Amino acid sequence: MDFGLGLLTFGTLGFVAVFGYVSAREAEKRRKAGGPKSSLSRDGVAERMAQMRTPAE
Repeated sequence: MDFGLGLLTFGTLGFVAVFGYVSAREAEKRRKAGGPKSSLSRDGVAERMAQMRTPAE
């Protein structure tokens, strides 16, 4: 029983650590690529409003 509990505990912690690492790498990759900002951030809203004011070409 102790072995199973340890396996589940460290397996879960390992999964969370790997998931966080992969997520951080993807976020960094998107940030460097210059993708659109979140519409929830203050500068993201300003960016979207500026795009709406500018006529489409």
